[in-house]
This record gives sequence, structure tokens and C-alpha cells, in this order.
Amino acid sequence: MTVNLQHGPHMNPSQTHAVDIPRKIIDFHLDEFFDWVADLECGHQQHVRHNPPWTNRHWVTTPQGRLEHIGQNLLCVTCLNLPYPKCS
Repeated sequence: MTVNLQHGPHMNPSQTHAVDIPRKIIDFHLDEFFDWVADLECGHQQHVRHNPPWTNRHWVTTPQGRLEHIGQNLLCVTCLNLPYPKCS
């Protein structure tokens, strides 16, 4: 696995964080607005909406489709925004 380090637009070098780290989908649930949310192995959650033409995820609308995506990798937006630990 490759880890790229990148500076965000409002970050200084001491706030560098790791990007491109995929997280496995471990489950799905509906939120209060009945949108599907993926539960990720890192403990975070991410919406996986089927909202054409902007996002086309027809698979999330069926139990079979969601089951087939358990174990698939998804980039965790929350992990992407966490500060990368400094080396001492």
C-alpha cells in the first residue's frame, strides 16, 4: 500500500496528513433521512447515496448489492482530515 503525504489548502507542514488509505466496508445502515451509510473498519461512517446523475450507486438500493460491497475499500473522508502523527 502506498501512503501519500499532502498538505491541505489551509494547513501548514506540521499539519500534514496521510491520504489514499482505503478502509473496508464492514456494514451499512440507514440514517435519519433514509440515506444509506457505510460503516467502515476504522470506526467512521460515510454516506453511499444513489443520487443520479451526480452519484450513481444503484448497488446500494438492494440488499444483494450492499452485501456484495461488504469488504470493498472506500476512502474514509474523516481519516483523510485527521492530522498525521509526527515522527520523533
